[in-house]
Amino acid sequence: MHGVRPLIESGFLFLRHGQSESNVDGLIGGATDYALTEAGREQARAAGERLLGHAITAIYSSPLSRAFDTAQMVAEAMGGVTIEVYDDLRERNLGVWEGQPVSVYERDVTPDGGESVQSFRQRVVASLEKIAAPPTALLVAHAGVFRILHQHLAGGDYAGRAKNAHPMMFEPDADAWRVDPL
Repeated sequence: MHGVRPLIESGFLFLRHGQSESNVDGLIGGATDYALTEAGREQARAAGERLLGHAITAIYSSPLSRAFDTAQMVAEAMGGVTIEVYDDLRERNLGVWEGQPVSVYERDVTPDGGESVQSFRQRVVASLEKIAAPPTALLVAHAGVFRILHQHLAGGDYAGRAKNAHPMMFEPDADAWRVDPL
């Protein structure tokens, strides 16, 4: 595709999946494949409606069902936009912490059987270099992926946490990237 740049060089939209069963139960989801709740499905449909004015031409999704199902609902709202699954957009594997209360989570620590923060960062950033950016791309993934993208592109932590099914725009600016809610 002549003239198409990778996402790492262009702007894109980001959407964290809708509310999942692990979110409701206060559990660490990680790479475990938790389903959306009915509220999460409603959030995904509402996000699709909110994104209608953005002329999305491609959707790239984590393979985990909570993200992929969210992407499908957005694609339906858009009239059937194509979804490509990227394994590198899956959430960080948190090993023995998965399925445990969120209170056991320790930032920047690698739990037994889990993926290191460095490995996770390399995987997520590499995905941006692999994905060719169409005019308006949407990534549907997870809070951890959002955090890594924000740190890498905007140069620091996001104030708070990416909310379920709240679209965000990543835009390159003169010196850094801007990240704004839609």
